[in-house]
Amino acid sequence: MNDYIINENTLCFAQDMDNDDTLLVIEKTKKINIKMKCLKFINKCCCCYGYSYNMQRQFVIDKFNFYIKTPIIVSEYNMFIFFPTASPHSKDCIWISYNNVERYVKEKDYTKVYFKGGKVLNINAKYTTIDNQITKCIKIERYLNNLKMKR
Repeated sequence: MNDYIINENTLCFAQDMDNDDTLLVIEKTKKINIKMKCLKFINKCCCCYGYSYNMQRQFVIDKFNFYIKTPIIVSEYNMFIFFPTASPHSKDCIWISYNNVERYVKEKDYTKVYFKGGKVLNINAKYTTIDNQITKCIKIERYLNNLKMKR
């Protein structure tokens, strides 16, 4: 399944806790295991949509100054924006599809994320982390929408 590309059904992905060489992708209706590291996977997906991960990361840094846990525009055309819950180099990092988040709720030791399509996941990240990342993504989305309107 190494030919999988992020799409409108992709909710999130993370390194498999039981196998460092495999990542788990959660879609609206299924889970997929891919033999790949998260950073290699998101770079591959970015490249399929026209830009490398490093180019997309640098664009967000240059425009918004978001150096820490930088959200990534995987596809500007499809408006696929993903944000990390921790350092992208951390095995604890979960990449979440901003576009598929409906709402999120603070729980005692985690954040409950409600996705479009009805799936609910308990994400091992602080509410403030998720909230800050969503705020960053809103700014990115507004910027991209303004660019589209000018074209």
